[in-house]
Formats: sequence, structure tokens, C-alpha cells
Amino acid sequence: MLRNLPLLPALLFLLLCAEAAAEPSRSITKRDDPLVRTLEAVYAKSMEVALTGNIDAYWRFRTAASRERPPQLTAERLPLFAQMLPPLSALKFVRTDVTRGMARALYRWPRDDMVRYTIVVYRTEATDWKIDSIVVKTDVVNNPREAQIMEDLRRRAAAIEQANQ
Repeated sequence: MLRNLPLLPALLFLLLCAEAAAEPSRSITKRDDPLVRTLEAVYAKSMEVALTGNIDAYWRFRTAASRERPPQLTAERLPLFAQMLPPLSALKFVRTDVTRGMARALYRWPRDDMVRYTIVVYRTEATDWKIDSIVVKTDVVNNPREAQIMEDLRRRAAAIEQANQ
């Protein structure tokens, strides 16, 4: 036990250095913040390129890691993907949480029958901000029509899956 005593100051020093180097996150709530405008411009350019189906140009706006994750986009699927996502200007900006090299932007869709959010995660590669992920999350509010549509979609998906087996 006494043999490890000289290691204690070194471990304490490393712990303090790591804590001091950790940058605290900050939350931006104003859409006119320069960083938010920069990130929204990256998103807008990526969607503009996606609508053309130019897959190589589109990947310049995405992180290398995002290429390996779903959805698996092709030149044919890319415009469909872009059409499914509304422009950020059509959504209500909620906030952007920022840490060193990463930003997570949250937007709310203007729907009364459900709560739907788009979450865009950006990361820096080299010195440029790039999109790492785009996720749409939905919390259905008691809406019988929406529940029926979702049930119909589940049945169709199950039927297609069963037919493919």
C-alpha cells in the first residue's frame, strides 16, 4: 500500500488538469446568434445539394462517421430524404447546446395534434462544422386519427415484411 503512495499526487494532478480542460457546455436560445446562423447555413446548403441528388457533394456537409449510420443514402434516395425534412426556417428554434467541437440544435414543428422535434447534431471536422445526425422525434398527443394512421402503417409494414420472408 505504501508503494502506491508516490502515485497519489500524480493521479490528483491528472484529475485536476482533466477537470480544468473540460469546457462547460453552454445553451444558446437566440436564433440570431452567429453560431446558430452558421449551423443553419450548413444545414440549408446540405439540403439544397441533397435535392439535386449529388451524393458526393452532400457528403461534404456530413461527418465521416455519419456515412456509416442509417439512413443509407443513394443518389436516388437523397432528394426524397431532403423533401421529408422541412427547412429549419419553418420550424420554431428552441435552443442549441454547445460543447467544444459539438453542437446540438433543437427545433419544434408547428403542429397542434402532436409534439414533434427535429434534432440536428453538428461536429467539427478539421475547422468546419458538419452535420453528424438529423433525428425527428414525435410524441403523439391523444389524436384518434393519428393513432389510426400509425396502426395502418404498422399493419402494412408487417404485411410487407411477412411477404418478403
